[in-house]
Amino acid sequence: KRTASEYGQEAQLNVASLLIAQGGLYYKLNHVQKELSKYREALKVYQDTLGRDHPHVAGTMKNIGMVMAEMGHYDEATLMFKDAEMIYRSFDHTTHEVAGVLSCMGNVHNRQGDFDGALKFYGDALAMYKLLSKRSRDAGHSAHLALQETASTLKVMGMVHTKLGTLDEAMICFQEAIDIMRFNFDEMGSGPIVFSILSRIGGIFSKMNKLDEAMSHYHESYDVAARVFGTTDHPELAKILHHIGGIHQRENDWQEAMRCYKTAARILQATLGKDDPAIATTLVCIGNLHYLSNNLDQAMNYYNEALRINRLAYGTKHADVIPTMKSIAIIHVKKGSFDEAIGVFTQVLQIKLSEVGRSHPEVASAHKRLGNVYWQKGEKAAAEIHYSKALHIYSSCLGDDHEATRGVRAIVDKVVKELDDSASTRQQTETNAEADARIPSTSFFKRAPKGYESL
Repeated sequence: KRTASEYGQEAQLNVASLLIAQGGLYYKLNHVQKELSKYREALKVYQDTLGRDHPHVAGTMKNIGMVMAEMGHYDEATLMFKDAEMIYRSFDHTTHEVAGVLSCMGNVHNRQGDFDGALKFYGDALAMYKLLSKRSRDAGHSAHLALQETASTLKVMGMVHTKLGTLDEAMICFQEAIDIMRFNFDEMGSGPIVFSILSRIGGIFSKMNKLDEAMSHYHESYDVAARVFGTTDHPELAKILHHIGGIHQRENDWQEAMRCYKTAARILQATLGKDDPAIATTLVCIGNLHYLSNNLDQAMNYYNEALRINRLAYGTKHADVIPTMKSIAIIHVKKGSFDEAIGVFTQVLQIKLSEVGRSHPEVASAHKRLGNVYWQKGEKAAAEIHYSKALHIYSSCLGDDHEATRGVRAIVDKVVKELDDSASTRQQTETNAEADARIPSTSFFKRAPKGYESL
């Protein structure tokens, strides 16, 4: 017979399980704080019921760490992952759970831009997944889970190498991942990873300016994805179409690029809704094509819609809204609406200041852009103020000999000289006017004097 204590423990575990499930639902709804709250409640229940060193405790810590990492709280996330790893290793040093936590720590380093650190953790996870795969095969068991994790880790490592610019290493990782999936799974099983990697290989060829190879891989990716999903109206296919449109644009086939972008936008709007941030990127590309065709009003419409979506998704002061704001400001400049452009660029400056502080090259660039608009507007004194601020920041952050510093210094020198020349000319004009006022006028020309050329 089961005791009351055992029934009570089972009830508590059911509560914790439900809390985890609720957290998962909040994840899908993008309610991060509520998701985190449910995981923390579940952690307390597990710790009170099972003790602090149980695998369920470690799993919940891992969930909390993943949420913290997404929120940008990297130190707290790392502590959670390390505690989870320690608990898992107390049972077995080589498990899927340990490898998963190592991958999570790699993700933290990846998010922070520490790509070498990320590759170290991913490499440790990869070695563990490969060992687990071998163990399963040697024991006559299915190794599918370990093989899938191996391929997924290779894919992520390829992505990191792409960021580092070590494209040959990226290609090796991607190709090994494709080979693993195609050798061990049918297309329905391997397809999601394979078409994703094929698309990324297309991106590498695009970076290398090998556009034919890029287009070939994007089309292969598109075909695999269409077979996997059984339709062409799927968000993943829309994303691939977006990349195909980018290749057409680089080949100056703007008509085909526009067709791809508009089809991608239609699919994304139909499947994800009109307010999904994935759509904004494609809308910006459509706007860019209109801008290149000098259809400024059409371009502005697409940029404004993209900005609306991004602000709805990220807020008005998020860094992801800045590129679209810049595009809008540039159109204002091109149309001669300098005050509107200054207003937008000032907002960009404020966002950058709140994001990175006053002494950062991106803040200097924002000041330089404002200086450019003031200069075009004819307000040279205001332009000089922003150029000088940019120079000070570039000099302190990058050094006096950096290309950006030298470039802005040349601009400042030019502006200061023109301001001095204008002041001298104005002073001379005033002096001459005073002198003329003292000399009585005795005659005037009824026609321009000889040698005068009309401006």
